[in-house]
Amino acid sequence: MNDESHTHPEQPDRPASDDRAVAAGFPPDSGPEQRVLKVRPALFRAYPVSTGALCLAPFGVTALLVWLFELGARVNWIIFGAFFAFCGVVLFIWWMKNTVSHALEITNKRTIVRNGLFRRSTSEVMHDHVRNVQIDQTFADRIFGVGKMGISSSGQSGIEVQVDNLPHPDKLKEIVDLYRPM
Repeated sequence: MNDESHTHPEQPDRPASDDRAVAAGFPPDSGPEQRVLKVRPALFRAYPVSTGALCLAPFGVTALLVWLFELGARVNWIIFGAFFAFCGVVLFIWWMKNTVSHALEITNKRTIVRNGLFRRSTSEVMHDHVRNVQIDQTFADRIFGVGKMGISSSGQSGIEVQVDNLPHPDKLKEIVDLYRPM
């Protein structure tokens, strides 16, 4: 039997049967590059007070205007609808800016962060070169299950890949660790 069939082509000292990613139910470390996971920041869990306030703003503004000016019922609904639409547009723009324009993609070979809607910025770190994975969570972040994740490699100083407000950053770190040579 050929010894090469039992080892990873990129890591000759590691047997193929010892692939931690496959054991965890993810694509194998060897072979062609495959997407493991793509995740975007969680806006509503990261900013529950701001999001809740923006969702409740039309009710509060309508009630305030009705109380101040003693307007009729028909005018109340028009004011409520106008503020509801305005707050909806603001919430949608805020959501687009903070979530859709950022993405963290983990493949079986590298971790990639993409930022921007109109102007794109991309940074990536090969898993074989990952030196440090940092997770930063405040007490509130831990309660809502979000946090900041940063990855640095042996080739550069400082954090190369960093994304705020990621859902379950500890689980994301575990996935990256499955593909790191440890």
